[in-house]
Amino acid sequence: MTSTAVRSAGPGPLRHRGFRRLWASRMVSFTGDGAARTALVLVTADRGSTAVALVLLASTLPRLLGPVAGAIADTVDRRRLMLIAELGQAAAMAVLIVGVPPMWALVLVVVVASSFATIFGPASSSSVPALVDADELPRANALIGTAFNFQIALGPVLAGLLVGLGGVRLTFALDVATFVLSAVLLTGLPRLVADRAAGPAEPLWASTVAGLRYVRHAPGPRSLVIGVLVFVAFAGLDNVAIVFLVRSDLHGSATVFGLVQGCFGVGMLLASVALSVRRRSGSASRLLVAGSATSVVGALVTAGAPDLTLAGGAQALAGVGNGLENVAMSTHVQRIVPAPMVGRVFGVVATAAQVGSSISYAAGGPLVAGIGARETFVIAGVGGIFGLALFVASLRTKPIT
Repeated sequence: MTSTAVRSAGPGPLRHRGFRRLWASRMVSFTGDGAARTALVLVTADRGSTAVALVLLASTLPRLLGPVAGAIADTVDRRRLMLIAELGQAAAMAVLIVGVPPMWALVLVVVVASSFATIFGPASSSSVPALVDADELPRANALIGTAFNFQIALGPVLAGLLVGLGGVRLTFALDVATFVLSAVLLTGLPRLVADRAAGPAEPLWASTVAGLRYVRHAPGPRSLVIGVLVFVAFAGLDNVAIVFLVRSDLHGSATVFGLVQGCFGVGMLLASVALSVRRRSGSASRLLVAGSATSVVGALVTAGAPDLTLAGGAQALAGVGNGLENVAMSTHVQRIVPAPMVGRVFGVVATAAQVGSSISYAAGGPLVAGIGARETFVIAGVGGIFGLALFVASLRTKPIT
């Protein structure tokens, strides 16, 4: 892809005006998302662990269409695609400002919002190489990771405060406002169209199949996709178990739950900030392994935490690992995949993560109900070791030149 970066004074990726716009958009939108997600968990927790798992599952199912979303991102103007996706999510979440609907309608709203988020993901990730220089990719991905981590760190804290002040509708109103502001910021991006080979445009379905075929036959991307699926299938159990560990086992309030869940995001935030100011890019491979191992340790320590303070600390440790993983994953894909195919590979990786999440959410409710929240965290940690082994296998692919 041809670089369209616009330079301005100052060091690092933020000297590019287009990247600054994308980064600011992510900071705003992700924070609102984190608050809304926590509010949804709090609303459904009173209906039981199965209801929590159902809403989380509804948020992941549309993301199974990641390969299609990636094919679209490799075909059209990514700026326009991201604008449509943000405004679509705003419209969907606006329904919840009126009031929390019955369970079936709530699930429908979540599915629609998640569908637009699925479209946004590959378009955003594959735009970064067009907005910064090649040697700035690790720091740029770390900055985007910092924005995402505000979703995990600040979002739950905001939700806990806003729910206490004005109820869940105030939290959903914040989410809608952040989507609209994000769209305004994205209007300042340059056109972002992938370089394509000469010849007639490839039909969407054929483009999607070509992306899947590439992943199937490329050893590095193939092992990475399988590793993501396995790792997330276990790690995602945490998302169902944490609310019951805090509120039932450790007797924390809704506000305390927001704070403990926010600790995970604080850990992610610390990791991404550290990487964003690091001058040397380092090895994405070693970073991915180190991050995954740290996440496993964090889950296992959470399982044995005797009080809320140690539970928060263990979640922060797990968050550090997840923050390292996310930056390493994006950089690794951008380095080993040719530019015309990168959107589709990001789409397949995202879908693998969502398949893993769907498995964990479907299993998480029955596991928590059957064996307890602590035991579910143990399963999450031990199972993550298998995903880590697959990540190691994926790292044998050399960067493209």
